[in-house]
Amino acid sequence: MSAREGGTRIPRDAYLVAVSLFLVIAATNILTPLLPDIRDDFGVSIATAGVIVGAYGLARLLTDLPAGFVIDAVGQRAVVVVGLLLLVAASLVGLNATTVEVLIAARVGAGVAVSLVSTVCLAALAAVASTANRGKVMSFFHVANNVGIAAYPLLGGVVGAAFGWRATFAVTTALALVAASTLLPVLARVRPRPGAAAATGAHGERRVLHGRSRAVAIGATSLGVTANMVNRHGFRNTVLPLYAATSLGLGGVSIATAIALMSVAGLFVATPGGMLGDRIGRRRVIMSGLVAVAAGDLAFLLTRDLATFLLFSALIGFGDFFSSSQTALLSEVVPSTQRTKVLAGYRFSADLGAFVGPVLLAAIMDAASAQASIVVAAAILVGASAAAFLGVPGRVDERAPRDPAAITVGEGATDGE
Repeated sequence: MSAREGGTRIPRDAYLVAVSLFLVIAATNILTPLLPDIRDDFGVSIATAGVIVGAYGLARLLTDLPAGFVIDAVGQRAVVVVGLLLLVAASLVGLNATTVEVLIAARVGAGVAVSLVSTVCLAALAAVASTANRGKVMSFFHVANNVGIAAYPLLGGVVGAAFGWRATFAVTTALALVAASTLLPVLARVRPRPGAAAATGAHGERRVLHGRSRAVAIGATSLGVTANMVNRHGFRNTVLPLYAATSLGLGGVSIATAIALMSVAGLFVATPGGMLGDRIGRRRVIMSGLVAVAAGDLAFLLTRDLATFLLFSALIGFGDFFSSSQTALLSEVVPSTQRTKVLAGYRFSADLGAFVGPVLLAAIMDAASAQASIVVAAAILVGASAAAFLGVPGRVDERAPRDPAAITVGEGATDGE
């Protein structure tokens, strides 16, 4: 059964989009392990080094929402061309930066570029998916991101040790060019079918919401996205390492091992979790996933040694099975004409959580205790799960018959916007 017929087989273009995304997000953290070298070269403070990292995330956050409107206005391929050219230009500026201000400007340019291209990739995955396989297809976005998050700091460390920190910008340039050769042909094959703009198809229409129910469902799901990112970046990447060091006396290697276990466990469950959402419904998976991660957070209050710390780290990683159901639900409750804007909102919600989480939970830890910060992180997740239960109508979980695909993909498709 082909994707064109609305079956469960994953189209080849979905894999190509995921590969393209993986290549583009190298700019996110390939430079991170080399910050000490940058500090030595420019003689800047730790705070300034933090600005070098934070400028990328802030630029991405500010670009996410406008990206949806820009993509709808000028077309996916045009935005990808501009985004990849900007990424190459920013990488070349970073490669030749003579001051820290120029380096920060390069990071801002890269953040804008990656935001544009990532939003197109997310919308393209939603376009090539059918109702029967949407959760599985959307999981590719999260897999590509998580593999990149795990792999690129290692690559950056190796490249930096051999050739210096500037060489990472040359790597980013090369990967952006490869991504262009992969992604642009895919976007030329993916185009709206005549008459498909108004809805997702006769059967898919039953999952499209309208009016207040749509707004509430999108808001509740977006709240869950933000809560998950607050937990991931604020709890896992900020509070948990500090808690492990101060309360458990663990060293850097043990903490890094735990974080790696979380990432690896999350990769194992991303696609199966998307498939589960296809079978039993997005809302159910989202609700249970948020509660599972909250329970995993609270379990760390019981840790007393390295063994239990690593065990709970692996278990909390398995709680990541619900992320693709969030993107799948957001792409289904609106007509195809509004999908890109809604998915751009998803990107904004995720980046907002990543930006706010470390500041919020670290402040609570500083003012009260690590235990209080853990409880707050879990409470945010439980609240988001309750919001999904109350805000997302149950009919979005109905098993719909196989629906005609809303797009034309693959062989023989002509070019068009």
